[in-house]
Amino acid sequence: KMIYKIKNWLVIFLPLMLLSCGFKSINQKNENIIYFQNITVEGEPRLTFRLKNNILLTSSNLSEKKYDAQIKLTKQKTTKIKNKAGKVERYNVSLSVSLELVSLNNDVKISNNFTKSADYNVALIHSDTVRNENNITKKLIEQLSEEIINYITFSMRGG
Repeated sequence: KMIYKIKNWLVIFLPLMLLSCGFKSINQKNENIIYFQNITVEGEPRLTFRLKNNILLTSSNLSEKKYDAQIKLTKQKTTKIKNKAGKVERYNVSLSVSLELVSLNNDVKISNNFTKSADYNVALIHSDTVRNENNITKKLIEQLSEEIINYITFSMRGG
């Protein structure tokens, strides 16, 4: 009987506890901080598409701060480690982003450069090596996106 009482209490109180957890959207504090009228991108299309879409998540047409943005992304892949036979065992991928924001209200320019890099291993199968490169590149794009969004948020708040 004690087990049934505990189960009944859990069935009643667990949903109540979950309903009152206070969840809020992470980007809610950044609402209406900036509006991008135009974003022009240069670089590898697949990467710039992902970066542009991540940055556009901060844009709100309700904001009074209207900007055009220009983003230049460059990707550089270099050999990191070779074995004794001269075969590459590890590569380094570096992504650099040049960001320029131009205010449509008063022609003020804000610019900054961002760089992230990481290594990945060469696999026995070429398709696995390509997958390793794509995974690390995707991770770097996410890190750069977060860093750029934080910079934009900080700049727009006058910090």
